[in-house]
Amino acid sequence: MRYVLIIITLSMALSSFSQKEPANNPKITELVMSMSQRSLVMPGYLTDLKALVARQAYEFWKNGNTELYVSHLNVYQALYQANKYLGYDSARDMTYNQVGFHSNTVTSVVFSSDPNFYYSSSTDGKILKWNVNEPRNIPEVVYESEKIIQSIEMSSDGKILMAIFYQKGLALIPTVQNPQKDISVLEDPQPVQTATFIPGERKYLSVTKEGDLILKGFDAQAKNVGKTALKVNKLKVDQQNGTVYAGTEQGVLEAWEKPYEVKESPIEDIMKNWHEQSYFGYELGSFAINCLDINPDGNTLAIGRDRGDVILWDISKKELIRIISGHQSTVTDIQFSPNGKLLLTTSRDGSARIWDLSDSRKLPIILDDHNDWVFTGSFNPSGSQVITGGGDEYIRTWPVDPAFFASRICELVDRSLTQEEWNEFVGINIPYEGTCRK
Repeated sequence: MRYVLIIITLSMALSSFSQKEPANNPKITELVMSMSQRSLVMPGYLTDLKALVARQAYEFWKNGNTELYVSHLNVYQALYQANKYLGYDSARDMTYNQVGFHSNTVTSVVFSSDPNFYYSSSTDGKILKWNVNEPRNIPEVVYESEKIIQSIEMSSDGKILMAIFYQKGLALIPTVQNPQKDISVLEDPQPVQTATFIPGERKYLSVTKEGDLILKGFDAQAKNVGKTALKVNKLKVDQQNGTVYAGTEQGVLEAWEKPYEVKESPIEDIMKNWHEQSYFGYELGSFAINCLDINPDGNTLAIGRDRGDVILWDISKKELIRIISGHQSTVTDIQFSPNGKLLLTTSRDGSARIWDLSDSRKLPIILDDHNDWVFTGSFNPSGSQVITGGGDEYIRTWPVDPAFFASRICELVDRSLTQEEWNEFVGINIPYEGTCRK
């Protein structure tokens, strides 16, 4: 009798287990994708309905045992487009996350040492300072020139901006108010291919038109610490070991192991060391390298190329980790998130993308609402927001977490889906619930 009871108990347990839903319910996943797409194609004048369908798709995605890898291609896009029309200013043709005022291509955005402010540069010759919390306010003009600003960079201490001009040298611009006026704009007229700050030092490294690597202090004293025969598009200095990386037009990644350390050795020894020991060149193909960044841990170099892909490079092993593909045109800018888990890329294909580096199966978040090439992008210091700029003269702000969009919908829409709308967009077999519970 006892054996019979054991068999019955096991049979009931197995039956109960077999009736449980799988970890990822494919029907709910399909519903999420369908609702997201229906929200995306819905006309903008159906503002509330477009938003509520996107919000309900998000609720199913987060709480319905769905396949989360569909999120960035479907849920984020639907939520963004819904929020775009909820915040649309028809008089000025501006969406809620759109910032204006530059009169030409936006070439760079960099954050201040204060996370509430960031700076943007443009080919209109201006550098503007923006308040993150008041994006529609008129920005402060911190620098203005007739020269074309190719890019800007912030010093490690956040006190100096470097503006690199197209074939016209560079300028060092203080970002702090200085009543004594003992620090003013320092202009270096020597034409450069590109330049970068030395981390933790009041020095910068530039590549002249002739290919010389020149180290300069803010007193403009110069030392030649290397040379290249290639055209350099981008410099990046490893703040942990001082290695200088150069991305070149010819597709070669060049590296100099701390060539600027000249405290004890005469320049002749440094040049000899550069020739014999400290220079490396890595052939990565024939596609131009346009942008570089090093993750916060200092072990990975990200390399953006004309091919539209990104190479992840192991710094210590000096070898390729993997290639990230997705853009349809040149990668123009690249940046790791502050925690190193995400990677932001911008491209001439008109989009920016946020890649989750912890899982290569995850689709990227695609930010594609610029009307021209996207030249620049930056995470804010907390990694919760991305700012992009491009050829359409606009700056756009994007939350990384789609929960921001979902929450904003229920702040702006004062109703839920009706039962009839639920039946049409969700289905009669799924119990009704209030999309925005108030």
